[in-house]
Amino acid sequence: MLLIGALAVILMLWMASGGVGGNAQPGALIALFVFCALAAFEALAPVTGAFQHLGQVIASAVRITDLTDQKPEVTFPDTQTRVADRVSLTLRDVQFTYPEQSQQALKGIYLQVNAGEHIAILGRTGCGKSTLLQLLTRALDPQQGEILLNDSPIASLNEAALRQTISVVPQRVHLFSATLRDNLLLASPGSSDEALAEILRRVGLEKLLEDAGLNSWLGEGGRQLSGGELRRLAIARALLHDAPLVLLDEPTEGLDATTESQILELLAEMMCEKTVLMVTHRLRGLSRFQQIIVMDNGQIIEQGTHAELLARQGVITSLSRVCKLLLNDPTCVEFCGHAPGSAFSPFNSLPFPGRRIT
Repeated sequence: MLLIGALAVILMLWMASGGVGGNAQPGALIALFVFCALAAFEALAPVTGAFQHLGQVIASAVRITDLTDQKPEVTFPDTQTRVADRVSLTLRDVQFTYPEQSQQALKGIYLQVNAGEHIAILGRTGCGKSTLLQLLTRALDPQQGEILLNDSPIASLNEAALRQTISVVPQRVHLFSATLRDNLLLASPGSSDEALAEILRRVGLEKLLEDAGLNSWLGEGGRQLSGGELRRLAIARALLHDAPLVLLDEPTEGLDATTESQILELLAEMMCEKTVLMVTHRLRGLSRFQQIIVMDNGQIIEQGTHAELLARQGVITSLSRVCKLLLNDPTCVEFCGHAPGSAFSPFNSLPFPGRRIT
């Protein structure tokens, strides 16, 4: 394109060398034509680059079209549903298998959670804990069994009512390329700046209020934040979203022992009236929960209160012994957690089910 523009200018100068319109020295007129030609070619120069990216643009458009043409696997009714202030949860013979997988992710799950009850769900990686939470949010639907919210099938709630009923802290926290304020307002659009600042202080993120404060630009995925800060920001959003049912998927992962204890105390304080299900690998702070559920291979293998599980001398007791042996931390025997500051998960080191470390 630059070569063509240069040739056009040379041709114009050669043709005008003998004069233009009887004027033997048309300097200003020739300069005008030259500048017009240069401007025209400069404006058209990006066109060649656009053609180079045409294939990528078409491929992207095809992918978007494929997504918009897909029919959703989960459908919601159009009926109007009132959002309850308190929520009980019932699972009856819930079974689920992922497409193209032969092994069931969940096998015959029975669970009763009363309104306002706090439940901890423990188990090794891949045992079905996160799948269970996905069924509760209707990201997936079970192939068998039923899930009830306040004795009504969860499938009877319209999408808006279900989203207002449930608040989720996912295992992978996503932040949009926007300000700190915008990312928090996703959970509670009507919150004031004072409320946002207060919740940040309560989850230990007061440092984010320095400099630009709520106007701080987080960037795509919150790249400038640490893993622990991302977790605390997700918890802040969950606290802002005033839902009666709260699902926490590894909310304290990546936090040190002190911050973890502070977050668990904060959750217990601010969610005391809510129904809470928390998925975790870690043993710290489980005495705060009314029920503790241990899962393996898609099934519930132990269930009960903190005292009941200790009395049974089952999997949880074995896990505490694993902590003591591998971390040489005597506090682990007290069923209160692993070594301070450690991210160690004993579940992946214990042969499930029923084999005990002695």
